[in-house]
Amino acid sequence: MIGKLKGAVEDLKPTEVIIDVNGIGFELTIPFSTYEKIQGEKNTTLLVHTLHKEDQFRLFGFHSRIERDIFKSLLAVSGIGPSMAISLLSGMTPESLIESVKSGNISALTKIPGIGKTKAEKLIFDLKRKLPQLERISGPVSAAASDRHDAVEALAALGFDENKAAACVNEIIKSSKDATLEDIIKQALKLLA
Repeated sequence: MIGKLKGAVEDLKPTEVIIDVNGIGFELTIPFSTYEKIQGEKNTTLLVHTLHKEDQFRLFGFHSRIERDIFKSLLAVSGIGPSMAISLLSGMTPESLIESVKSGNISALTKIPGIGKTKAEKLIFDLKRKLPQLERISGPVSAAASDRHDAVEALAALGFDENKAAACVNEIIKSSKDATLEDIIKQALKLLA
């Protein structure tokens, strides 16, 4: 099993990366959140989940332990395959995914392509039982993660593209860590307009 890879970023796309480790190129499927974190980096270290079945051998790379552990938890849900798990992690942060499960927020999950109401309900039902374990992995949902989630929801409700809104909100939170939810939304509206 491959648990971690450290090497040069050879080729990077929003859903995959090739990492050169001493002349061997490893191709990994990654969530968009990992792509955002390693974009522009010459070298990186990714935690790896190896999926080996009779007909396939795939590597999935993650920038953080939380992402990898939630990915594994999602794979344990009946009807959720690796592609769907990557979509979920690409569409929402681990913290907002945990918060959506905890609060039973079906509408947040159905915004992810391929997740309908029934699948969202099943996800919430199956993951709620694993909630204590998932919260131990991620720690408590921070106020910043909650503000980020609320700001993106507000901007999406105003008609802005959710991915662009999320990227904009992330930049604002990085540059001004003490920004209130109201400040984040105001700054995002200026930037997105």
